Amino acid sequence: MKINNIKQSFYNKNFNNKHSNKFNFREKNKFNNLTNILTKKNIAYTTILSIITTSILNQFDVDIPEFFNQLDKFLVSFLLCINENPQKLDKKITFNKAQTIEDAKNFARENLKIKNFKVNDLEYANWINEGLTNISNKFEGNVYFPQKIKLSEKSSDAYASYRLINDTVTIYKKEIEKTANELDSILKDNNFGDLIKYKLDSNYDKFYEKLKQAYNNPSTLSILEKFSLVRSCKSVKNYLIKQKNKKNTLLNNSTICNNGNIYIDEFHTIYHEIGHCFDTKSNIIATMIFKRFLYQNKLKKLSLPKNYTRNTQEFIANIFAGLLQNKKYPLEIMNLYNKLIKFKSL
Repeated sequence: MKINNIKQSFYNKNFNNKHSNKFNFREKNKFNNLTNILTKKNIAYTTILSIITTSILNQFDVDIPEFFNQLDKFLVSFLLCINENPQKLDKKITFNKAQTIEDAKNFARENLKIKNFKVNDLEYANWINEGLTNISNKFEGNVYFPQKIKLSEKSSDAYASYRLINDTVTIYKKEIEKTANELDSILKDNNFGDLIKYKLDSNYDKFYEKLKQAYNNPSTLSILEKFSLVRSCKSVKNYLIKQKNKKNTLLNNSTICNNGNIYIDEFHTIYHEIGHCFDTKSNIIATMIFKRFLYQNKLKKLSLPKNYTRNTQEFIANIFAGLLQNKKYPLEIMNLYNKLIKFKSL
C-alpha cells in the first residue's frame, strides 16, 4: 500500500501535472547558461583575449592553425551582429530602504539580479537600488541591467558612466558631492521667489517643495537631494538667461513647454546610465552604427539642449531618463526616439 502510494505520488508530481521541479530546473538552467555566456561583454573579452594570444604566439614563431588566426575577425563580426534578450525580473518589486550595506547588496543581487554590487556607502546603495527598482517597475521587469555597479572615489569629468566592455555602471561619488556642496552658495546668491517664478516643466511642484525645504531646513536634505537641487537651480537660471537673451517674455506661473529636463530628478543620473545600458545591450551594434550616422543630421535639427543632440546615444539616454521622470516630448522627438531604440518604449 505504501509502495503504491509513493509510486502514484511520484507519477502525479512528475508526469500528470507536468510541473516537475527537477525537469524544469534543468531545462531552464541550460537556456539561462547559454544566454549568460553569449553576452556582448563576454564576446568582447574573448575577442581581446584572442588578439593578445595570437600576438604572443606570433612572437615565438609558433605555427597557428588558420581558424585560430581568424578567430578575432569572426568574433568581432559576431559581436557586431548580436543583441541580448532582456532580463526577466518580477513585474512589481517593492523597495524598502536597507538598514545595512549587506542588506542593500542582497537586495541588488536577489531582486535586481546585479551580480556584482560594489557600493559600500549605504546612502548611495539605497539610492541606486531605489532608482533601479523604479526602472524595473516601469518596464514590468523586462530590463537590461548591467552585471556590475560600483561606487568610485576617483575624480571624473562625469557623474557616472556605463561601459559595455565590462558591462559596468560606475557612479563617481566625488563629482556628485562636489556639486551637492554648491547648494549653500546657490541659496545665498539667489532669491527663492526668482527660482520658482515660472513653471518650466511638469516637475515644478516637486522642485518647489524641495527648494522650500532647502531654504527652511537644509540639514534635512540628503546629499543626493542637494545634488538634484543644485542641478535644477542651475538649469532654471541657464534657461531664464537664454530666454532673456532671446528677448522672450515669460508670464508668472505659466507652464512653459520645454523639451529638456529643467527640474532634474534625484534619480536622473541612474536613469541616464541605465538608458545607455538598455540602448547598447538591446541593439545590434552594426545596425546602431548605420542608423546613428543616418539620423545624426535629423537629430541636430530638433529643439533640444546641446547635451541631447551631441549624438544619438546621448539623445536616447536623456529621453529615456526624461520619460522615467514623466516628461512629455513632442511627436517629432518621440518618433525619432522610437525609431532608434530596440527595447519597448514607455
